[in-house]
Amino acid sequence: MEELMYDVLKEIPLIDTHVHRVHPEREPEFGQIAGGYIKGSGQEYHSRCTILYEMIMQELRVKFGMEEDTSNEQVEMERFRRFKADPAGYTRELFSEGNVAMSLFEIGSPLRGKAFTEEEISWFQKLIPEEKRRSIVRIERSVDELLPKKFSFLEFTDEFIKDMEARILREDAVGLKSSVAYYGGLNICFSDEKKAAESYQRLLLKKGTKEDEKCLYTYTLMQGVELAFKHHIPLQIHTGSGGGSLDFKSFNPVGLTDFLRDSRVFDRVKIVLLHGGHPHEEDTSFLTAQFANVYTDCSGTFYLSTVGTVNRMRALLERTPLSKIMYGSDGVMMPELAWFGHRYFRKLMTRVMTQLIEEGFVRESRAYEFVKMMMHNNALECYSKLKDRIKPI
Repeated sequence: MEELMYDVLKEIPLIDTHVHRVHPEREPEFGQIAGGYIKGSGQEYHSRCTILYEMIMQELRVKFGMEEDTSNEQVEMERFRRFKADPAGYTRELFSEGNVAMSLFEIGSPLRGKAFTEEEISWFQKLIPEEKRRSIVRIERSVDELLPKKFSFLEFTDEFIKDMEARILREDAVGLKSSVAYYGGLNICFSDEKKAAESYQRLLLKKGTKEDEKCLYTYTLMQGVELAFKHHIPLQIHTGSGGGSLDFKSFNPVGLTDFLRDSRVFDRVKIVLLHGGHPHEEDTSFLTAQFANVYTDCSGTFYLSTVGTVNRMRALLERTPLSKIMYGSDGVMMPELAWFGHRYFRKLMTRVMTQLIEEGFVRESRAYEFVKMMMHNNALECYSKLKDRIKPI
């Protein structure tokens, strides 16, 4: 059964609801393909001693037609030989594989880093057919770029709304994203205008604390909610583990409970909890079951958990309505990550669904329906602006 199901899944076109642009001059040390984002002695070595690194190397070994006993070092050398010979061609090749119907690129990356230049954007967009890409606008990119201009707070808020409106319209954005988890965590404490203005002033004077940053970025998050409502687009929120600058103490999505209950959000704006809240998949599943407007993608669940992937995915399925789970690769930094995600997700879902059928949880015909929903159709319902380009399957 498993082999037959995998053959079927390979033919289902994916909609990647969470992926990032890449550029050859922005690639970090290659070992970071498997983590180790916080710099420290030996990280380049340690990141290459992870199961995830082994998995990616094995997929590349197969792609390059190399023998099973080819060393990881040789695989990397072949990767860089191909990449350096033709960066655009190599990147285009990887993004063209995997049977992907549409990719939603979060265009605010890198977090707290220098924005992509027009030249870099043009380089990347030439590699992805226009009909296969749409944009997600990240709220914090606008805030980060406005702060150095030192406006008064009223001017800042006006400019923020203008800037976000311009980005949404210019990009014909299908969604917004917040990385507020990196600016104070997910245990949301609402900020009124007075508190936000005070925090803003302290940040301008370089006297701000982490709490001031959290206060300001929570305030702009709620303005983003209103923009999402106005433009009828969902709002993605980073949840779960992530890069080295994340507030590790508060990335559990249950911290968003008061936010989800707030009248400005509740049953009003579609919220997508990114990464399945990994490693808090069951908490994410509870939230999606309780709140009609809350969805999730599973990028962290199948990519970050490696040896526990099947169990993590089953935990996400524990309570989550299967009409609310969407595929996302979270491909970032290097083209291999999105490419690996597309391939690995199909293998994972084959294994998970085969188990569920054999254990009597779902009928075989229903399992195929659920997979089509997660890989393709749910994204069309959540990101409704995609419907003008893609048909359900």
